[in-house]
Amino acid sequence: MIRLTVTVERRDGTQEEFPVYPSAILAFERQAKISTARAFSSDDVKMEHLYLLGYLAEKDSGAIVKVFDEYVKTLAHVEVKAGPKE
Repeated sequence: MIRLTVTVERRDGTQEEFPVYPSAILAFERQAKISTARAFSSDDVKMEHLYLLGYLAEKDSGAIVKVFDEYVKTLAHVEVKAGPKE
């Protein structure tokens, strides 16, 4: 299994990193109707998928987040990083 993390940079310049736990992966796959591996395995990543994974990972961390469309308005950049396979 690959460990994923997302780095969320906000328009105000703050930046945070969140682990992507199984609960966020399942929520992503159910909402996006695509596997996480397939969604992020090419250079043709849909930006909505990137922002959705960031949103779900941050929400899963226990943070209080706005509804998705309002959350996206606070973003400057989101990056997904894959760690080593276990």
